[in-house]
Amino acid sequence: MKTKILTISASVVVIFLISYFYFLEFKKNWTALHDYTFTIDVYLLALSMFLLIMSYLLETYIWKVCINRHLKDHQLTLPESISVVNASSLLKFLPGKIWIYTAQLAWLKKYSISKSKILHSNFICIIGCMTVSVYLGLVYIALYTDHLPSSLIMLFSLVLVLMNVAYITCNSSLLNKLITIANKYFKLDIQLLTNSIPLLVYIQFIYVCGWLLTGLSGYYLAKGVGLHIETRELFALLASMALSWLVGYLAVITPSGLGVREGFMLLMLSHVVNVQTALLFPIFSRIMFLLAEALLGLLALLMGIKLKVFAPERCK
Repeated sequence: MKTKILTISASVVVIFLISYFYFLEFKKNWTALHDYTFTIDVYLLALSMFLLIMSYLLETYIWKVCINRHLKDHQLTLPESISVVNASSLLKFLPGKIWIYTAQLAWLKKYSISKSKILHSNFICIIGCMTVSVYLGLVYIALYTDHLPSSLIMLFSLVLVLMNVAYITCNSSLLNKLITIANKYFKLDIQLLTNSIPLLVYIQFIYVCGWLLTGLSGYYLAKGVGLHIETRELFALLASMALSWLVGYLAVITPSGLGVREGFMLLMLSHVVNVQTALLFPIFSRIMFLLAEALLGLLALLMGIKLKVFAPERCK
């Protein structure tokens, strides 16, 4: 109980501090914001929403690929995968990340997949997404900032590439050594897991495509609400969305990275785009993300009920 109270208190403090920071930025740049005229282009906003939903479905697809490796008799279809992934994603708005995976463990129990395999499938997907986000962040630093010398950026890039190659090539052996040690010393019975190199590369490729769709979605969102943004600034928008997602994901004390993502995106955009876009785009993008997640979540719940995905026993 004390831990829960501390977590909620920390979450409230973080959100308050970031909100106050945002308030100060709004106050400092009120003249520039006063000149902004809010407009709505329905077609551009619809295109933005479509691209964002497609990026979510790409994530669902690669999760389906990872889970189906462990299923022999009944492979999950895309509608069933959408039901599990996007319905469980609605729980991301609760502090912590365990609720998403708890729901998946409960719904997939009838398919006789071990808990370790379900968690592992989610793990390699998350690592793939994080890796791509860091790559995008390094490109952003190289293109839009002068805080680090080129030689240091090249060094960081080389280290990241080498670490990624080691992760892809040695994933199964290292993971199974850790599982063996855990089974021995903690009296567990976790099954050994294997990952093919093509699968891990494929996961990262899918997330590259997903982030490209997300970046285009953000670009059309900005255009659709009257924010001025140049085509050459598109990659900065994409990188800010990717890195702010990563920081928000790691900030487990706030629900779905609320406040943390917006604050980090503001910092990244503030010296690349105009002040109106830097301040308002993080807020508009949060609204768009919420709408897309709510829409997909509702669709997932309806599909899951119809397909009996949430039933305790597998349908014959």
